[in-house]
Amino acid sequence: MGGVIGNINTIRNEILKQAREQADTILDRARKVSERDLFYAREEAESIKADERDKISPMLEVEQKKAIASAEMEARKMLLEKKEELVAKVFDEAQEKFEAMRGSQAYIDIITRLIEEGVLNIKEDAIVEFGEADKYIFKSEFMLSIRTKMIKALGKGLRIHFERLGNDMSGVIIKSMDGKMIVDNSFSGIFKRLKEELRGKVSEMLLQE
Repeated sequence: MGGVIGNINTIRNEILKQAREQADTILDRARKVSERDLFYAREEAESIKADERDKISPMLEVEQKKAIASAEMEARKMLLEKKEELVAKVFDEAQEKFEAMRGSQAYIDIITRLIEEGVLNIKEDAIVEFGEADKYIFKSEFMLSIRTKMIKALGKGLRIHFERLGNDMSGVIIKSMDGKMIVDNSFSGIFKRLKEELRGKVSEMLLQE
């Protein structure tokens, strides 16, 4: 259990690290573009000749304020859109980085711990689903090792059925035999939960003015 938490913390820290890096680079450029557009809008509003300003002063005052307000709104909108793109990009890049570990011993260790976590949560006979690309992990010795360890951990007899799905899922999904209990420890499931947990913190880093 502690191993799983350690791996999730690693992913969590990587996401926050990437958020800081993005905030220091791309966001800075986006802010400069929006500030430039706002500057030009204000310059244009101020460029009207003095004599014209005197003739239609009340109307001009209103139009000038409208122009500046519109430019400010557009600049904020553009910056917000860029920041939202960056939030999504931070999570996507972190997930890609961890999925790229496939084939390494570290990846196998993560899969092992994710299975253990799921079975321990369900506490009964279970089905372990895995993707086509991970079939190399699920050899007889590996599956027997998981069963033996879980029987010892739960202190009772236990059936664990391993089922290969015809997709490219990374990670595993653990279900009770009746399907009423599901632990989604696929990478996409883990990152969905992390996104919900960390979105505020990542947004805070990227959306700071």
